Amino acid sequence: MKSKHLIYCLLAFCFFALSSCGPDNDDYADKVDGRYKVKITPNLNLKYDGNDMPSITSEIETTGTITKEDEQGNVTIKIEGVNGMINDIEMDAYCSGLGMSIEDSSYKGIMATSEYESATCDILLNNPTTTISNARVFNWNSTVSGQCEIYFIGLDMTCDVTGTISFALTPIIE
Repeated sequence: MKSKHLIYCLLAFCFFALSSCGPDNDDYADKVDGRYKVKITPNLNLKYDGNDMPSITSEIETTGTITKEDEQGNVTIKIEGVNGMINDIEMDAYCSGLGMSIEDSSYKGIMATSEYESATCDILLNNPTTTISNARVFNWNSTVSGQCEIYFIGLDMTCDVTGTISFALTPIIE
């Protein structure tokens, strides 16, 4: 009886010791906190009345921040808008040993395009989890669905949108 009790106590101690090892989510959030150069590459396919329209593929360069929000590993990703090209984008994420899990988000605003005079989008971004490395370089592709209002050959059109938007963030060393 005493040996069983001793074994159970040792097992409980081992589980406690193993579960307390390793960095906290707070440590992962600290790793990503900072300013970044941001490259956004949309690859958006447009359909109007069942017909394919030219894709939106203009690359956009800007800056952004990832800000630690609390001790549980929550962060906010803010990508700064560029006048006439794109509006601000904000995403919430959670950092852990599995990576930075970016919550699905929405974007309502303009999207730079060489194909159309203007494109105003209302889209949903299905965001993935990206790895956290010591280099603090983040790359991910968000799948997109929604609608864009475009002005094309003298006509205002509302098109269905699918595709991806690629995000590449590299740290700004100050």
